[in-house]
Amino acid sequence: MTWDEFRDRLRVSLRSLTDRCCVVVVASDERGCVQFFGTVDVLSAEASGPEVVGGAAVHGSDDPTMLAAGWKQSTRAQPNWSFDLPLPAMTSEYAALADRCVIALRDVFHLADPAELAYHAWREPDVQPAGVTWSPEQFDRLDPGEDPLPMPAMGLQAQSA
Repeated sequence: MTWDEFRDRLRVSLRSLTDRCCVVVVASDERGCVQFFGTVDVLSAEASGPEVVGGAAVHGSDDPTMLAAGWKQSTRAQPNWSFDLPLPAMTSEYAALADRCVIALRDVFHLADPAELAYHAWREPDVQPAGVTWSPEQFDRLDPGEDPLPMPAMGLQAQSA
């Protein structure tokens, strides 16, 4: 798979993320990752920051490539680069997010090929809201979540937690 094919597959996969869905796309040598968490109104994305990647020599918190791609600068409080996509989003916005991720993986983390990537995806279980009393029937209707969450459109090998 080429980087362009991966970008297109990632764009399609990101559109399928719903509330409580998480995806981590990681390099096999753990050189870096991009990760996503879906909520009702935002798809949050992160790319490994210099504190997380083995050795800050890979890139700094002021990396011009990451800044130009539209990532929010990592900080001591938030060690990863971040980007929030308000939902609902247009196809072009998902495409731009997928482009940001390819730039991080290919151009900043220096991965030669998407074949170096694997993913882990899951959907968090529903939880009872704090301070609310529920009947046993309501508990039975809670979504138990799913782990692993298959994402075949990604075109990557799934890895276990």
